[in-house]
Amino acid sequence: MAHDAPAPAPDTLIRDVVIVLSFILLVYVSDNIVPVNVDTIASGEAPATMLSFVLGKVPLATIQNFIFSIQNGLAFLGLLFMAGAFWATLKIREIHHHEEEKYKPIKPEVDSLSGAKSIPWQVITNHMNSENPAEWKLAILEADNILDEVLEDMGYKGETVAEKLKGMSRTKIASYDDIWEAHKLRNKIAHGETLDMDLTPKLARDTIAKFENAFKELGYL
Repeated sequence: MAHDAPAPAPDTLIRDVVIVLSFILLVYVSDNIVPVNVDTIASGEAPATMLSFVLGKVPLATIQNFIFSIQNGLAFLGLLFMAGAFWATLKIREIHHHEEEKYKPIKPEVDSLSGAKSIPWQVITNHMNSENPAEWKLAILEADNILDEVLEDMGYKGETVAEKLKGMSRTKIASYDDIWEAHKLRNKIAHGETLDMDLTPKLARDTIAKFENAFKELGYL
């Protein structure tokens, strides 16, 4: 059974109509105004004759009004574009703020009875169980944040985790080198040096395992 030919796409139909109309216009101009060929176009005869014809048929005031209306239209479109860009900037800021609030590290809570910090390790585990690399990054950032609190509670001084780790003896924990590697990856994430494609599931799990082993050695897990 014969199949019906597919209907032409709208954009293709418009293109074909424009081509046909352009051809008809070209034939009319060549027959009634000025021959249109390579010689007349190269010499400027065809454009000059066409301009003279238009100026002779259309009042100059009409052409000026047309140009003025185009200018007004472009000015309006410019203002519309600026307003759209301003609105888009506000929306992007709102989204970024929402993402920061959603993914900002969770600090350990303080037990009101013992004064000890409880590590929300289950929260980090939940992040790691996600298939979203952004959740893995968040888990690493939170684990490093907890490490900072742990080292501070142990009496190590410094403004950063790196300074506190430098004050710790290498023999204090067996996973000293591992925790340094985990902290270096955290810095890459915090400074935007690690893309989602770079943070593989294995690398994320190994990094969290390094934090976990250190916490166990330090008696916080």
